[in-house]
Amino acid sequence: MKQIILIVLMAISTVAFTQEKKYKITKISTQNSDVWGAIPTVKGEIIFVENTAGAKNDAYSSRLIIMDKNHKESVLTSFEQYQRVGSPYISDDGREFYFAVSGTAHSNIVNNIFKSGTTYYPLQLMMFENTDKEWSHPVEFQYNSDKHSTADPCLSPDGTYLYFASDKKGGYGGTDIYRCKRNADSSWSEPENLGININTKENERFPRFDSKGNLYFSSTANTNGSLDLFVCKPDGNSFKAPVKMDKPFNSEGDDFAISFIDENSGYISSNRDGGIDHIYLFESEIIRKAEPVKTDTVGKPVEVIDKIKVTDTVKKIEIAKTPDVMLSDLLKKGKLQYINFDFDKWRITDKHIPALKDLINFMKRYQTVTIEVAGHTDCTGKSDYNLKLSNKRATSVRDYLVTNGIDSNRIVVKEFGSANPLIDCEKSKTEIANETNRRVEYRVIKY
Repeated sequence: MKQIILIVLMAISTVAFTQEKKYKITKISTQNSDVWGAIPTVKGEIIFVENTAGAKNDAYSSRLIIMDKNHKESVLTSFEQYQRVGSPYISDDGREFYFAVSGTAHSNIVNNIFKSGTTYYPLQLMMFENTDKEWSHPVEFQYNSDKHSTADPCLSPDGTYLYFASDKKGGYGGTDIYRCKRNADSSWSEPENLGININTKENERFPRFDSKGNLYFSSTANTNGSLDLFVCKPDGNSFKAPVKMDKPFNSEGDDFAISFIDENSGYISSNRDGGIDHIYLFESEIIRKAEPVKTDTVGKPVEVIDKIKVTDTVKKIEIAKTPDVMLSDLLKKGKLQYINFDFDKWRITDKHIPALKDLINFMKRYQTVTIEVAGHTDCTGKSDYNLKLSNKRATSVRDYLVTNGIDSNRIVVKEFGSANPLIDCEKSKTEIANETNRRVEYRVIKY
């Protein structure tokens, strides 16, 4: 492997003799907690993960944040139904939004990267789909499991393959990079391991592509245990040997989750400045070494170096609207929005309040609107108990709205028990499916 890397680096150096590409790295995050996984939108915004609690009593939490170009941040409250959310990804056409959430904790699985303290939290992929500027309910990846993780999603540049990291059995090490091919019916083929050319006995994570089809990922192979960034060029339907990226991309700490604004700039995540993960912007300058065209005062040629800041960008389509800012659209007649509940719970908690405040503001602004509030449960338990539980959930939402100034005559309560799951209970028995199905939906039924 070292010989291969050396040969590739020599080839790169030969090209760079006439045209070098240098990069500067700037830290743009200021939080005192870990933030990572930035993905850009065309408006200059970024969406990233913020860890909101550390490993304490084997519990942790995280959320998605959106930061505008003026560094103003806000929480994507539609994702707060999940206690642990991470690894966001937006497809280039803006129609698919992938993210990872954490399922049921397992204390008996210890030799794994996806853990907090001694407890294993298997990560599972979810996806929103945008059709005509309306976002679907979250769809669960068909190969999720409570026994292994699927995380760090991204699509190939043509959208044919979904790439992700997993610690499923049969791999080469801790976590490997896999891919699935998109079928004609929008399902995915069986996961395919990218092989020993890329995966090692260590951990490979965070696959991502640039506009030229080069595959980037992070690995703990041949390091002191930290994540380093690697890149490999496409080779037909496969990839050439990976090459470790140079400074300033890699450091002594963890360097991971690269993403691209255009051909010459983007973001990486790193804990190079003291142990906390931060988000860094990288930007390039092309330095062209021209022929000597000037002389000094004694007639000696002077080399002219023309530094050109690259500004041409590859157009990137943003998400048409993030789920968090689509409330007024989703609450048009027949369109749904919802909040989720923990197992066998129905009371309103702090995690529900941001979304319900949006609903309250909406109803105060549009005084003629009547909404339906419908309670649902997962598919476990007896049907009569689930029906009562779903009524309690819907009633608790109604009561919260009334307490905050909404006329009870504008709220219709319904309960469905486990009759209308968002994720088919027969097709998926993961805890993420259960969490998604435990919900109260609300929609406009009268203007």
